[in-house]
Amino acid sequence: MRVDAHHHLWRLDRGDYGWLTPDLAALHRDFGPPDIAPLLAAAGVEATVLVQAAPTPEETRHLLDVAACWPTCRGVVGWCDLAAPGASAALEDLSKEPLLKGIRPMVQD
Repeated sequence: MRVDAHHHLWRLDRGDYGWLTPDLAALHRDFGPPDIAPLLAAAGVEATVLVQAAPTPEETRHLLDVAACWPTCRGVVGWCDLAAPGASAALEDLSKEPLLKGIRPMVQD
């Protein structure tokens, strides 16, 4: 099985992509499953993993919601503030999500 193990989807109206500014014209628009599905099919990719593009818990929840409705998506790599006082509880809560496969810290931020 061919898997795209790292790609991003986003909705600008969510407002948590501070890095995604209009000067990034090619990227400054919504990207969802309908945008990537034909590319995956053309490349023979049968499964995909969504990776967070914003360091917010809302982004992780959004991606889990997308993944739950999109059979091609087999997993999500989300975000959690690992330095926050409630990190253990947040990770425990996220660990209950069957589609969550990992956490990616945003070290550049």
